[in-house]
Amino acid sequence: MTLKNVRLWGAGEPVDITVDKGRIAAIGAVPDSVGEDFGGRAVFPGFVESHCHLDKTLSLGAGGLENHSGTLMEAIEIWRASKPHRSKADFKERARRGLLQAIARGTTSLRSHLDMDSYKGLEVLEGMLELRQEFSGKIDLEFVALGQPGDPSGDALMVEALQRGIDIVGGCPHITPDPLACMKSALDLAERFGRPVDLHMDEHENPAHLDLEPLAEMVLARGLQNQVTSDHNCSLTFQSPEVQRRVIDKVTKAELHLVSLPAVNLVLQGKGHPPARGLMPIKALRSAGINVALGSDNVVDPFQPMGNYDLLWQANTAVHAASLTAPEERQAALEMITLAPARILGLPGYGLQVGCTADLVVVDAHSYETALAQIAPRLRVYKAGKLVYQQEVRHEWL
Repeated sequence: MTLKNVRLWGAGEPVDITVDKGRIAAIGAVPDSVGEDFGGRAVFPGFVESHCHLDKTLSLGAGGLENHSGTLMEAIEIWRASKPHRSKADFKERARRGLLQAIARGTTSLRSHLDMDSYKGLEVLEGMLELRQEFSGKIDLEFVALGQPGDPSGDALMVEALQRGIDIVGGCPHITPDPLACMKSALDLAERFGRPVDLHMDEHENPAHLDLEPLAEMVLARGLQNQVTSDHNCSLTFQSPEVQRRVIDKVTKAELHLVSLPAVNLVLQGKGHPPARGLMPIKALRSAGINVALGSDNVVDPFQPMGNYDLLWQANTAVHAASLTAPEERQAALEMITLAPARILGLPGYGLQVGCTADLVVVDAHSYETALAQIAPRLRVYKAGKLVYQQEVRHEWL
C-alpha cells in the first residue's frame, strides 16, 4: 500500500509512504505506484491516549449523575453511588461508543483507568477485556487498576485484578487516609507482579499537600526509574518557585512520566479566589527534560460534562490553557499526544520512520500547524497499515 503525496512533520515537499506487512517500508517518491493521493495533506503517527476512564465515559445525565458544584469530590461521590446499579452491558456499551469516537479521531493506542475500589470493578474488567478482543487490530488497549492500594481489602482487589489480566498498578493517593501508604503499596504490587505504575496525584490546589515529592523519592530508592507515571499534579503549580524547582529536580532524577489533563482540570480546578487554571506547570517540567503527555481523562460524565476523545483538541486546549504559544511550544503540544505518550505506553516501533509500525492518521490540513490550529478533520486512520476509519470531506464555495 502507498499513501501518495502526504506531508511529514517538519518536511518541506510531500512524499509517498509505502507500507508493507504493517510497517513503513519506504518514504519517498514512488513513481507509477498505486495508492490514494492526498494532495499534500499532513500525516501523523497514530495519536496515543495515555489517560482516560472508559468505565465512566458517556454516563452524564443517566440516573442523576449531574455534578452541580463542578468539583472533584462531588463527582466521586455521585459516581460511586451509581456504580452498583449499572450492568456489565452498560459499561461495555458506553466504552464501545467511546472507543469508536477515539478511533475516528485518530487514536491507535489507548490506556484507560478502571475503578477497582469494589468487586464491581472485576466485573467491569471482564467486560473491558472482552472489548480488547473485539477491537483487536483497530486500537491497542491497556488497563490500569485504579484501586486503593494500602488498604487490606484494596490490596486484595488489586491482586485479583492483576491476576485476571489488568496491565498496570494504579491508585489515587491524595484521596486516601494515608497517601504514603498508598504509594508504597502500589510500588510493592508493581515490583511483585513486574508491572508499571500509573497514579492520580495531587489533583487539588492545596500547596500544603504535595505527594509528588515523596513519590519521586520512593521511586529513586527502589530503582524504578522510567516505570512510574504521575497524572494531574495540579498542586505543583501552587508551590513556591523554590519548592517547585526542588520537586522538579527529584522528578527528573526519578524519570517519572507526567500526564496533564487540561480539559478536565480546567473544569474541576480553579474554584478559588482568584480562580487559577489548575494545570501542572507544563513549561517548567518540559524544560527540565521530563516526559509530559496530554490525555483526555473524562468524557461526558460527572467529572467533565463535555469533552471528547479528540487528542488534537486536547493539544489545542493545552496551547491556550498552558500558554504554549511559541512555535516550538506548539510543536511540543503535538509531541505530547504522539511521541511523549508513546514513551509512557512503551510502544515499540512508534513513529514516522522506515521500519516503524504503520499506525497513521491523515488529516484535512496541509501542515501540522494548520491541523493543530483548526483541529482538522481526520480523513484516514490506519492501524498497522490497515484502514480502520475514513471520512470524506468536500469543500465547496457557493
